[in-house]
Amino acid sequence: MTITETEQTATRETTHHGPDHLVLSEHPVFRRFWYAACFSDAVTDGPVQRTVLGRELVVWRPVPGGPVSVAWNRCAHRDAPLSMGWVKDCHLVCPYHGWEWDAQGHTQRIPQFPTAPHPTKSGLTMVRAQERYGMVWVCLAGEDEGGPLADLPEVPEWGAPGWRTVPEKQWDFDCTAMHLVENNVDPGHVAFVHKNTFGNPDNAELTEAELERTPYGFVTRSEVPVEARPGETGSTVRSTVSQVHLPFFMALHITYPDGLGHVMLKAITPVDDERCTIIQTVLRTDREEDRPAADIVAFDDVVEQEDADLLNRLPAAFPLAPRLNAHAKADRNSLLLRRMYTELVTGRWSPG
Repeated sequence: MTITETEQTATRETTHHGPDHLVLSEHPVFRRFWYAACFSDAVTDGPVQRTVLGRELVVWRPVPGGPVSVAWNRCAHRDAPLSMGWVKDCHLVCPYHGWEWDAQGHTQRIPQFPTAPHPTKSGLTMVRAQERYGMVWVCLAGEDEGGPLADLPEVPEWGAPGWRTVPEKQWDFDCTAMHLVENNVDPGHVAFVHKNTFGNPDNAELTEAELERTPYGFVTRSEVPVEARPGETGSTVRSTVSQVHLPFFMALHITYPDGLGHVMLKAITPVDDERCTIIQTVLRTDREEDRPAADIVAFDDVVEQEDADLLNRLPAAFPLAPRLNAHAKADRNSLLLRRMYTELVTGRWSPG
């Protein structure tokens, strides 16, 4: 349904029923979503370490080119970080005492007494994982917690004829995942935060955005005047349909007057209560000879740093209660986002 002015005003203090601030570690519901831990090609012949929602993980491929396995980054024997180990004969090997586990985390070998029965608690604590869109995704919730609340979103442009894929980078932010999502659905900041790349403070006026709730979050449609696009200069208009999949995944569908299609897949992952990462991939309707991928990545690298320079200096706590900030007409996306986070942590939201 389309958000009306009535629903917009319903975000006032009098109707806020939830915590003043959102602290992820206080709400187990966030364990029930999929998060991108890393790009798939980051996991090759050895294990890698990543942290999601404060949980340190080890990611490895038991078979080269095969599916990934993910577990807590801790050996049950003496707590060694398994990401310091290696893969041998399809087994993950602990760097401390050489214990070995298979793809399912079952203990396969204890070198000191190879013929003795394996201790009952020697197996790894495994984490649900899958690969999609060139990324490794994890869900921390176990079966006793209900498993994932929602599937990964569909991206019709992925692998479709006429679309090419430009994997970009993983960027680290010293702010909450909520701050970074809010930033990416905020058209008002473009003219100022990005004045050295594609914004213009003298051309900051916006047209009114359309806003619609969906079973997975919301969709917002807007037009923003810009001074450049990746690898190019010159004023144009960026028409964007932003799909927000709660809690922290976005697909921004951008079109320009000349017909160029540009989709940004933004997988934002909470490292802990105060830090996050974004893993980003771009899909385009042009060709490498039209605009080299290196130009696109270089442009977005600067843009992400512009955002980080500001977001990393915001207060650590993410506000939910509307009374904690002033709000203007351009903040409808932000207000709805905060309202939906409140619904999520108070048990009043569920995927359609």
